[in-house]
Amino acid sequence: MKPYKFLSYIKNSKLSKYSKVYPFSRVTNSEIGDYTYIAYQCIINNCSIGRYCSIAKGVNIGLGIHPTNYISTSPIFYSPTNPLGIKLSANLKFKDTKKVIIGNDVWIGVNSIILDGVTVNDGAIIAANSVVNKDVEAYSIVGGVPAKHLKYRFNERIIERLIKIRWFDFSVEYIKSNNFLDLFSKELDENRILELLKTNK
Repeated sequence: MKPYKFLSYIKNSKLSKYSKVYPFSRVTNSEIGDYTYIAYQCIINNCSIGRYCSIAKGVNIGLGIHPTNYISTSPIFYSPTNPLGIKLSANLKFKDTKKVIIGNDVWIGVNSIILDGVTVNDGAIIAANSVVNKDVEAYSIVGGVPAKHLKYRFNERIIERLIKIRWFDFSVEYIKSNNFLDLFSKELDENRILELLKTNK
């Protein structure tokens, strides 16, 4: 699905035809994978987002950074393309952005912030109103300011199997043709996970 024309801002970005960006969101210098949606009023910059991700309203990702060990934190002293348009520096003297990596099947709750340089691994959940300033493990749930590990979604054995299977790389047609749709619409069944693993050998 295409983003809403004229109501969202998309620049220098690659969106899957199966992804969706809702109105009043801004996506720049980013890639968004299949079956991922960006809800209303989000800002996404310099970010790679995988498949099947759910990005809630008001999420901000990759907002940029300022130096903390310079005399001033103002970008007019280190960036020729600063927001004020005042060029005191002819060249960029401080790298003010770092790429953010969001894995597959990640759910990011409303009004959360993901800081530059962070990697959120597959299957993770970010609780609403969190500020994520460090990498998030696969299939973990984090929350707070700054975000801290709360728990894992599944036990270690299941997580290992899910990481090995990488179900999100399967086509929807494959999932349908092998009768796995019911596996995704109810509480996880560890025995069915084993079936999925066998078919993927």
